[in-house]
Amino acid sequence: MLPFDPLDRDACVTVDEQLVSGCARALAVWDGSASCGRDATAHMVAYARARGIPVEVVWPAGAAREPSDRALRLSATRGPGR
Repeated sequence: MLPFDPLDRDACVTVDEQLVSGCARALAVWDGSASCGRDATAHMVAYARARGIPVEVVWPAGAAREPSDRALRLSATRGPGR
């Protein structure tokens, strides 16, 4: 385990990069979308590929992204259009 502040996105990405750097291969459950700033999967796939680490991407047939409970709570507190 690497210590990091889970509320600090930069800290999360740094730890993810350290873990990916030590891999011989990576597996990503990813729909291929660009990073939205909250989900680091696109960044991690690009990071691994840029370092020559093979990445196997899986996205099950019929799978769909759904907003998390946290995202739903945030949108409810911010109101429409925010």
